[in-house]
Amino acid sequence: MRYTEVDFLIRPAEPWRDLLMVELMELGYESFEETTHGLKAYMATRQFNRLALDGLQVLRDPHVTITFGVHDVPDINWNARWEREFQPVEVDGRVRVRAEFHPVDGTVQHDIVITPRMAFGTGHHATTRMMVKAMLGMGMQGSEVCDLGCGTAVLAILAERLGAARVLAIDNDQAAVDNARENVARNGCQRVVVEKGGTEIGDRGCFGTILANIERNTLVRAMPEMVRALATGGKLLLSGFIKADEDVMASAASACGLKHVQTLEEGEWALSEWEKTNTAERA
Repeated sequence: MRYTEVDFLIRPAEPWRDLLMVELMELGYESFEETTHGLKAYMATRQFNRLALDGLQVLRDPHVTITFGVHDVPDINWNARWEREFQPVEVDGRVRVRAEFHPVDGTVQHDIVITPRMAFGTGHHATTRMMVKAMLGMGMQGSEVCDLGCGTAVLAILAERLGAARVLAIDNDQAAVDNARENVARNGCQRVVVEKGGTEIGDRGCFGTILANIERNTLVRAMPEMVRALATGGKLLLSGFIKADEDVMASAASACGLKHVQTLEEGEWALSEWEKTNTAERA
């Protein structure tokens, strides 16, 4: 199969490289390579649509300049590429995310094995690491958890390891759903169910914890639905947005009656934790 490579020049690179990657994943790009000048993105040539690139929102942001070139490339052995580039990730010395070809490290509490087919959700991105860090500080024993936008299902797998009674993992991309199901089975999970779907989770259950590592606009739009699906006293973890958008996220959460618990930051990225109170019930 032949592939098309789009080589992006991004100035400044951060945090715009990651925001660009999110949009490209939604367009169906299969793999990414960070470069000193920006990002290379790959898609099967038969699926490539040059005009779709002009619709990228990040290209219209006045704080960044992005240019790109398009090239045809020969067949790529993606498995060999991942094995060469994917390295294990550790968070707080308690969680290690690795591929099957990495050796086991018996010193960590939670060893999670995935097939790293996606750029986000492997643990390499700051937002995923912050979500893991926040989860380690929460009580999930016996709770119902929803991992919204589950990607590779790292967070869903960890939720079961932390004692969740039931985990519903949802993603709107079929490739992500298939990969998540593989990873759930690979890690021997018994209480994780992976389904394809969007953010309309208001009638999907009553969750003690909702994990939403998506992107700012989707989080804001889905806030009322997430709050409706959250049990009173339940926690909502939000990430996938940059520090400059913390006020936007806080306004959306507060408008739904949520109480702020904490904010974490890593580089240009942020996470916020919220609690549903009786006020939120009436919001």
